Amino acid sequence: MTIVAVSDAHLGMEGAKESEFTDFIEYLKGRKIEHLVLLGDIIEIWRRDFTEAITDFSGTMTYISRMLKGTQVHYIAGNHDYSLLHLDSAFKNYLPFNIEKQVVIRSREQEFFFFHGYQLEVLCSPYYKSMKMYESFCDHMCLAGDNTGIAANKLWDIMLSKRSLLNSLKNFPKEPKSALMAMKQPPEIRIRDYQKNKIFRPIRELASTDNRHLMLDMHPEQYLIYGHTHEAYVDDDKMVANTGSWGFGDEHKLEYIEIVDDRVKLKEFNPGS
Repeated sequence: MTIVAVSDAHLGMEGAKESEFTDFIEYLKGRKIEHLVLLGDIIEIWRRDFTEAITDFSGTMTYISRMLKGTQVHYIAGNHDYSLLHLDSAFKNYLPFNIEKQVVIRSREQEFFFFHGYQLEVLCSPYYKSMKMYESFCDHMCLAGDNTGIAANKLWDIMLSKRSLLNSLKNFPKEPKSALMAMKQPPEIRIRDYQKNKIFRPIRELASTDNRHLMLDMHPEQYLIYGHTHEAYVDDDKMVANTGSWGFGDEHKLEYIEIVDDRVKLKEFNPGS
């Protein structure tokens, strides 16, 4: 069995490698792939018109489903395409595949647990520990279009009206509204900034810990595959791997994970080769 997982293409965002992603799908068409996991942030919805983003999503997903008719496609929502979960609820019978927060796929002997990875950021953040608050923020960001500042202001107003939500946060900064504004930074900026040391490295440590199943909705014997940080790696000893990104990492590689009969490999797509 072959499973391919790719994340963080951010299609529609400036700098996205859209034609290369199309070439990648055509490349997969010529191979026997049982499962394709689109591991979140495939479509960029933050900082875009929501209707335009959904139209692009519809075209891209229709293309993928037509090209890969023999492949089961799984779409896992990330933080930058979180609102796609609403489409799954409203149009479940009309979509070519499910849109979920996570999925478990069994290869030969090994089960693999896939989720985008923003959940790890929430757990590692020194500023916010509420998954509900972070997902609400992501939802607002998806629906706000270019008015990202308005989205942060609206969320702040909501939080002020629900003090219990604020009380659930730990280590919140002295200027919490500023922290919310920082959350809306583009991924490539956030990752290069100070948060790379304060948040993204602890994410890798948390993903590798033996006790991760106590904080995540997974079993201890499952192999974890995630994205979000744009930092690709495979650690078989810790049973964890990261899909990297589609050209947004430090080396701008077109990265993905391939699993063949339980063996996990980090791959790089080279168009035209």
